[in-house]
Amino acid sequence: MVTRLATARPNAAGKAGGTPPAFRLLHWMLAVAAVLMALALPAEGRAEIVLSDAAGREVRLAAPARRIVTNESLILISLALVDADPVSRLAGWAAPQRIDRGMYDAYRRRFPAIDAIPAVGSVLPGKTSTEAILSVKPDLFVVSIWETGWTEIVATLEAAGVPVIFLDGPVNDGKGSAETTAFSVALLAKAVGQEAKGEAFGDFLRTRYKRITDRTAALEPVSVLVDAHAGATCCSTPGKGNRMTEYLRLAGGRSIGADVPGYDGQLSPEYVIGTDPTVYIATGGPHLAAQGGLVLGGGISEAAAQASFADILGKGMREALTAVHEGRAHAVSHQLSISVLNILIFECFAKWMHPDRFADVDPAGTLAEINARFLAVPLEGTFWIDHKPQ
Repeated sequence: MVTRLATARPNAAGKAGGTPPAFRLLHWMLAVAAVLMALALPAEGRAEIVLSDAAGREVRLAAPARRIVTNESLILISLALVDADPVSRLAGWAAPQRIDRGMYDAYRRRFPAIDAIPAVGSVLPGKTSTEAILSVKPDLFVVSIWETGWTEIVATLEAAGVPVIFLDGPVNDGKGSAETTAFSVALLAKAVGQEAKGEAFGDFLRTRYKRITDRTAALEPVSVLVDAHAGATCCSTPGKGNRMTEYLRLAGGRSIGADVPGYDGQLSPEYVIGTDPTVYIATGGPHLAAQGGLVLGGGISEAAAQASFADILGKGMREALTAVHEGRAHAVSHQLSISVLNILIFECFAKWMHPDRFADVDPAGTLAEINARFLAVPLEGTFWIDHKPQ
């Protein structure tokens, strides 16, 4: 009897025989184990994002937010710092007219869909409709600043499955402008799955603020009048509870309205003239054109800004101020000062109050770097100017 030995046939890999049964069994067991482990995780544990917001609340997102509704349209700028297509994430917003029209037009040229974002809700909780917010099917509601009035709205939205975060609030009390702004951008960036970009902007911001605050601690504060929303009359000014008052202090100055209670207030002409501050700073924006006020911002030429500035300096009692006729009068975009790009205005404040000490600080250079490194749509226009006495 002749016994023939079977010859192994090559498999697809060119090797004799197939995968040994023991190895096939091992691979199968590992695959099953992986599936079982995944199933053992709680549903909310898969790909979730855990946030701690400015109200000290822990908020969980199942995935990066793609349909955001916000009570503050200026969140567009914050999103543009960390997302290449910020408009696509906005499912609804309140008061889009708060955005500088020149800035809005710049975004529209890049992202025409901005005109289709529905206006829902309100800047203030008392005027906010949860039904309107829910009608656009958001996966996140973003509020600019925490206040108790939002409590009921938050409860209603969260009961409907819509998480809510506050970008500013009690967690930031006592922190400087750099930390407060960096916190808000980092929180939003993490919510949309762009945590690294948020951290990068925060690091940039802290460095820029620190190079000023490290020097101002030893400087004698300079008295400053902030003439907010400058128009035919003077002077509405930021009060004790206003962040701009704090910006001035950190930049080496002291607002002559620093003791006004609350967010803002009105200073009498007699008080302003009697105090005669060392530096005069007006704030304005495109929205003031119809009122004959200070016009500067996105898409505004320097010539137009200078013309409007010269006009308002000739009204009321402003021309009687020493700061005006000695060339220490300046103007900034009010909207920029309350946005996440406030570092630009902070650098201007430092240079205007202590020009010799901050000769190396260049707000235009800072803006150029922000445009190149962060913003999806470059910021272009005239956002600050110096008065040039004739």
